[in-house]
Amino acid sequence: MKYSLPRYISKAFLVILDWDLVKKSQSILWYASFTAVVIYFIQIKYMYHPLANTELLIRFQWLFPGIIILNTFFILLGYFIKNKPDLHIYYVMFLSVYYPFSLLGLPIGVGLLNLLNGIIFMGIAFTALLLYPRFVVYFGLAFYVFAYYILAGLTVTGYLDYAVAYKPYTLLHKDIQNAQIIYTMFYTTLYAAFTITLFDISVERWRRYSSKIEKLSCTDELTSLLNRRGVNEIIDLQMQQAQITHRETSLIMVDIDNFKTINDQYGHHQGDLVLKHVADILRKNLRASDVIGRYGGEEFVILLPFTSIENAVLVAEACRKALEQTTIEVRENEPLSIKACFGVSSTAFSGFDYRGLFEQADKAMYQAKRNGKNQVRTALTL
Repeated sequence: MKYSLPRYISKAFLVILDWDLVKKSQSILWYASFTAVVIYFIQIKYMYHPLANTELLIRFQWLFPGIIILNTFFILLGYFIKNKPDLHIYYVMFLSVYYPFSLLGLPIGVGLLNLLNGIIFMGIAFTALLLYPRFVVYFGLAFYVFAYYILAGLTVTGYLDYAVAYKPYTLLHKDIQNAQIIYTMFYTTLYAAFTITLFDISVERWRRYSSKIEKLSCTDELTSLLNRRGVNEIIDLQMQQAQITHRETSLIMVDIDNFKTINDQYGHHQGDLVLKHVADILRKNLRASDVIGRYGGEEFVILLPFTSIENAVLVAEACRKALEQTTIEVRENEPLSIKACFGVSSTAFSGFDYRGLFEQADKAMYQAKRNGKNQVRTALTL
């Protein structure tokens, strides 16, 4: 019983790690909005306190409602681009700048530039390094540090108050205030940089070690995708998570059309090139959280965590078109367009059973073959 809470937290964290970048960003924006609401009500409650800088607080009443409105807009924008994977990275890159900047206004009640900013700074970094690609994290942090130093300079030169929520110098004398700002600015930056770097190195080593171990036993040598064993292990875990959260998950089976003919006509070496080509095209049209593997021969399997069958069909159709519209040169000046059949199933029809999910997708795929190939079929049509 005493281990139930840590286990629950661990499972919840694993579910979050499997989210796509847009959903992770939306969840952070929801949290930021909640924080802004709390601080806004604190600001309103103490606005007329004898030590409060009432005039300035009245002038900046719009700050937190403005952040909440902007956050809501970006959350809705995330839903709008949900089925446009090409836009996801731009959405996340923009939020990696916007979110840290919005946080600079949160410590308004205790001073813009103090150790609280350092705590926020490192909290953002630690969380982001676990959830996002490294270049996105450092892109956002660079802008945050830049803004941090600009605000420090403006405060020391007298253009900004140290603690805007209080009357000037009610907390610190001007000379002490400026010295503390400069000390805090450099100390926080250096300490945060050192700590974040060590944390990043540790996370990266752990990821490389885990990746190396996984690749030794679960990777298809030809395509660098998961092999059959890897697919079964990963999908089994994903299905357990889907069952815990009771969220629909979909699976796509892919079979290359006329692959035996390609092997017979061009040779097995060219057939291997075709398999690599198909693997690359499929991978490019999937999210980072999706699971893809070579299940055997010319068959591939794709699991779309927390995805409805309608959205899975859109993904399958996008992959089919990408294959059809992209050629591979099997011989000199002889391009070949690769076509494939796609079978789509969902836990909405099979329940949270991997075998049933797989069988339905497999049947849908063979139905596509019988109906003329180069098409998508679903469990709905069985």
